[in-house]
Amino acid sequence: MAVQKTQGFILKREDVRETSLALTIYTRDFGKLKLISKGVRSPDQRFVSAYELFALDDIVFYERKKKNFFLLSQCELINFFPKVRESLERISCAAYFVELLNSVTQLGDKNFKLYELLLNCLELLSGKASPKRVTRIFEIKLLSLLGFMPGIKSCVNCDRKLEKAKSRFSLSLGGALCETCFARDKNARSILAGTINFMSHIADLPFDRIRHVKVAGRVGKEVERLLKSFIGYHLEIRPKSMAFMEKIGV
Repeated sequence: MAVQKTQGFILKREDVRETSLALTIYTRDFGKLKLISKGVRSPDQRFVSAYELFALDDIVFYERKKKNFFLLSQCELINFFPKVRESLERISCAAYFVELLNSVTQLGDKNFKLYELLLNCLELLSGKASPKRVTRIFEIKLLSLLGFMPGIKSCVNCDRKLEKAKSRFSLSLGGALCETCFARDKNARSILAGTINFMSHIADLPFDRIRHVKVAGRVGKEVERLLKSFIGYHLEIRPKSMAFMEKIGV
């Protein structure tokens, strides 16, 4: 069995038998992995924070051919993101990030940019940034990296340049329509020019400049509604953490 070392975020944890954990970890070097950690739940052992959701860890594991789970040998905490865990709003957003990432990725598909996105958003969430704004940043960047970003730079039907003040958004067609193409989807709804601008900026800007992008309240609410609908319709998922966020008003 080959021994491998990397860093990764805990996406999911499940109890196995009396003392073991089944872990889903998104790693820097191998993408998403499933691992078994044995003997970490003994009755006399205090809870180990390295196994908490969205904790960032140094891990050592053994690859096993023809096995669904690798064997986790070492797991040492790098960052617990304590500032995030001090706030119910922020911890619910972080839980949503890892649940969404787990839902849209396949085992073994390496993507360092996804790993970096989660790290950047958790660090941003640890500061004074609005949890709602960080969540929209995560969703937009995630969709962009996966190739699922809504078409908002030109008409999704005819590819003409949009007159932003006269555009509508088609959920079924996956993007904005110009005035000429409104008939393509009678259910398409009007969309604010600020919504198009905000989503375009977030998708295009490097992360070190994103923290300075502001969003008006009306635009923020429309972006939130649009992305929730888009993720549910096109990715066919509704993370459980999303319902909790709605309940507490995040």
